[in-house]
Amino acid sequence: MKKGLLLLILSISLLSGCSALDQVNQSVNYVSEATSYIDQASQFSSQLPEMTQQAVVDTEARTQLVQELQQMQTQINQFANLEAPGFAQDLHQKLVGYNETLGTEINGLIDQVQAGQITLEKVNNSQIFQTIDQINGLMNQFQQLGQ
Repeated sequence: MKKGLLLLILSISLLSGCSALDQVNQSVNYVSEATSYIDQASQFSSQLPEMTQQAVVDTEARTQLVQELQQMQTQINQFANLEAPGFAQDLHQKLVGYNETLGTEINGLIDQVQAGQITLEKVNNSQIFQTIDQINGLMNQFQQLGQ
């Protein structure tokens, strides 16, 4: 009887410990995904002016630019589908809001590129760089969540 009770208590303790470990792993994975996404957005931002400059004069580069814009759009959508742990909900919603703005701007650029109306000036005057700067501003907050 005592062994059975002890075994039951030990089993419950282990199961609750596994649940806590799963939550920690989910939190670490989320923070890792978020910081990786922010890094990708930052790289995209740094490459965009050069890609645009090439796309103005080269149809192959124009096709490549559309592909890069669509790939960034896919990354935005994938991030939006991540499930944020409870402690990161506010920060996640802020980032999703910035992503909605970024997605709208990217859709506009795709339309301009496909219509042959893209210029570096139009890209520089868009909200893309401002929005990515706002996204980058969240990096420290996400890194602090991971500590």
